[in-house]
Amino acid sequence: LTNEAIERDIQRILAAGVKLHDNYAINEANFETIRSNHDVIFLAVGAQESVSMNMEGIDCQGVLDPLEFLYEVCDHKPTRAGKHVVIIGGGNTAMDAARTAFRMVGKEGTVTIVYRRTIKEMPADKGEIQAVLDEGIKILELSNPVRILSDDGRVKAIVCSRNILAMKGKDGRPTPIAIPDSEFEIACDTIIPAIGQQLAINFIDPENIKTTTGSYKTGIHRLYIGGDAMRGASTAINAIADGRKAAAEIISDLSIHQPHKALRVQKNLSINELIHRKSIRNPGISPAETSLDNRRNFDLVISSLSPEESREEASRCLYCDEICNVCVSVCPNLANFSYQIEPVKYNLQKAVMKADGIIGMEVDGIFSVDQQYQILNIRDLCNECANCVTFCPSSGKPYSDKPGLCLTLQTLNREEEGYFLSHLSDRKVLIYKHKENIKTLTLLGNNYIYETDQVKAIIQPNDFSVIDVKFLTPCVKECHFSFAAEMSIVLKGALQLAI
Repeated sequence: LTNEAIERDIQRILAAGVKLHDNYAINEANFETIRSNHDVIFLAVGAQESVSMNMEGIDCQGVLDPLEFLYEVCDHKPTRAGKHVVIIGGGNTAMDAARTAFRMVGKEGTVTIVYRRTIKEMPADKGEIQAVLDEGIKILELSNPVRILSDDGRVKAIVCSRNILAMKGKDGRPTPIAIPDSEFEIACDTIIPAIGQQLAINFIDPENIKTTTGSYKTGIHRLYIGGDAMRGASTAINAIADGRKAAAEIISDLSIHQPHKALRVQKNLSINELIHRKSIRNPGISPAETSLDNRRNFDLVISSLSPEESREEASRCLYCDEICNVCVSVCPNLANFSYQIEPVKYNLQKAVMKADGIIGMEVDGIFSVDQQYQILNIRDLCNECANCVTFCPSSGKPYSDKPGLCLTLQTLNREEEGYFLSHLSDRKVLIYKHKENIKTLTLLGNNYIYETDQVKAIIQPNDFSVIDVKFLTPCVKECHFSFAAEMSIVLKGALQLAI
């Protein structure tokens, strides 16, 4: 990204009304002041500090911090790098440092990446690794740095040992084991250890900013975290996605009204037209790349698409926001069932026990389902082969992410979690089981009846307003109905499957 492109993004954000306080160092005192003056804090400070290596000779002149090296090049400052550079590591920062050094050393220089596992185990993006190889940068696999040799305090070589890979460790990756008497030297004048990045903050206990899977909440009340600060050094697109998802979680947690929600463009295509569009293979455009013999510079390697190419590429859209159904088409057991609903938006209520013992209703946020086509996973037919996971375009696990519907009570009893639709003469009862807990949503006449071991409520289906509610145990002080709304969507699918 050019500085000009980044500046345009910053100005666009500020023009939207966001206030920026720059050159403002955070410490414990002013962090607490910020907390007291705001409803929510989102921590997105990134992984700003390189992980240091503990190796003999690491303090020699010529050992460079990878982030400082990249910053210096970006700012057109002298880098202190020589002509023969060794990069240690296999992540994106290592690849970035290697490709940058390759452009700095000239044709008479060399750049070598040393990695203790094989290229296959490198955590860097595959495209980054391939670009390194395409440009002729050497990667020494199964090589472990041992010590740095110096001459008058200046780097002159690095000693490495050969490795073999043993059984997988706790992180699921094979463990590198040094081969005895396998040491060798690589002559060099610069070493850049790029073995990882870590969070660098001193105003919060790191234990208090851990999150649970699927949430951006930390252990501190109304403090959220995302991007590299949460997941470690990753990509810009992951950080952008974290920002959007965290904002949605904050909006939901605070029940913030959204009066200007963006309008969703309807394509007005039938389901047959949508499915037919997905059946046609239309290869995308490959952007022009700088030739490999012209990479010793900082010109753009991959060109941007022209306006015409951009429109052509956009025309390949499969309208997955209308219908995806990839998991339906690739399931060998036909275990994923697609059904259709009318999109809904309910202003939910919650039931609250007042001081006088009377149950009152209060506003409790919004429940909405925008997508017309939904999926059920039929547990009786699914053997969890994960074929749907392989092909899911949104990196989901449909066989476990989608509601699991059981066709028999025996199947429901075997499952830890799932649904079962019971057909009675005068009503339809959707049973939900999670471990030993049971909830039901009954369609009786023109009403829903929602029952748990703690509450029984009668709900109007058209707007999900609560007509009547009873607390069944004295300890219950309030009850939310968002899960009942979710059950109503599953019920519609189960009724269509039954037909």
